[in-house]
Amino acid sequence: MVEIKRKVVLHGPSTLTVSLPSKWVRGNNIRKGDELNVEEAGNILRIYSGEEHLLTKKTKVDFSDMDWGAIHSIMSVLHKSGYDEIEITFKNPRTVRIIQERINSMLMGYEIIEQKGNLCVVKNVSGDHLSELNALIRRIFLISLSLAKNSLEEIKKDRNDKLKELLILEKTNNKLTNYCQRLLNKKPYKNEKTIYTYLIIWLAESICDDYRDIINIILNKPNFKMNPAVQEIYAEVNNLFESYYHFFYNYSDKELMRTRLKIKSLKQKLLETKFNPCEKPLRAYLFSIINRIFDCLGSTVGMHH
Repeated sequence: MVEIKRKVVLHGPSTLTVSLPSKWVRGNNIRKGDELNVEEAGNILRIYSGEEHLLTKKTKVDFSDMDWGAIHSIMSVLHKSGYDEIEITFKNPRTVRIIQERINSMLMGYEIIEQKGNLCVVKNVSGDHLSELNALIRRIFLISLSLAKNSLEEIKKDRNDKLKELLILEKTNNKLTNYCQRLLNKKPYKNEKTIYTYLIIWLAESICDDYRDIINIILNKPNFKMNPAVQEIYAEVNNLFESYYHFFYNYSDKELMRTRLKIKSLKQKLLETKFNPCEKPLRAYLFSIINRIFDCLGSTVGMHH
């Protein structure tokens, strides 16, 4: 970071102005009449160019010796890392279909814009709208909570067809979390709080994965029945997740202590709850959800202190 000193100039009776460094202006292609974002953070002002000035981030990858899983994983990482244009080489013509499947299922804004021979180009065609970040984070929470609550309701009613339909929520959650991580990586400035937000989004996606896995276990067990004691602990885990959601948006040190105590108590209750052989695999996933919520607490504290 380069420290630059500027004098404050008085214009008119009460307007104070500071000139922008010419090197920064040229590097960000700032013109007369452009809007700049100004964010107040205590005694610090952060000034950064609007979204239209974000630099295009490009890369090249070779998928010639990659299988389906590796291609999916790499495409997701490149998307969330903020790349806007990817030149891809490959050997197997099926690779293009695999790339398109990943785009459709998870990578918001990406499209294949060119294909010739053993090369294709993927580009972000919709732009990245940083102003949407907070609304998207709230949607991630609400989708995850909907999956949690509705899955228990369908389990109680033995409606496996409806339970299976809920899995679409997990796929939507994947798409939104990947895009939010992309927006955080594309932010024109980063501070010590950004990493905490990133971690919470990652953990929220993992919690949704745990609920997905619980549903799949149940769907793969014919005539599955969940006993009332396990239903009760499932509901309490869901309630803990909802409590954390409210805590995230209404932080207090007192609520932090209450949540930590809830987690400790709930873990003990989960250990003491009797699971029949059919239900036993669920215990690990319920523990996982509780532990992920606990991990979220540290990052939430970091965001507010």
